[in-house]
Amino acid sequence: MVKYVLDPKEVRTFVPAGHIKCNARVMLEEANAGCKNLSMFRSEFEVGGYADPHTHPFEQAYYILKGHGLVTIGKDEYKVKPGNSVIFPPNMVHSIKNTSKTPLWLIAINVPPK
Repeated sequence: MVKYVLDPKEVRTFVPAGHIKCNARVMLEEANAGCKNLSMFRSEFEVGGYADPHTHPFEQAYYILKGHGLVTIGKDEYKVKPGNSVIFPPNMVHSIKNTSKTPLWLIAINVPPK
């Protein structure tokens, strides 16, 4: 059933491949909201959680909600904190690691959808 307003408690969750101590909530996708041009996840990294270096054939953006982390894009590293936005071009190797003593939460938007 397509909905226009979704509660995080009602959406599909999964552990993405190559992600350790991370749970992803699929906030927007074609199955739950009819989105055909994007998808949006809330990734929740526990203390010590990370995503191994990987690529996507699509553009991806992060918005950091809480916690602190280290993002690698290509060979460059960036410290991220709440309020930061991050963009990953298609096919660019990237990773993220929670460097906080608290959970790291972010919104990940994929265009086109994964």
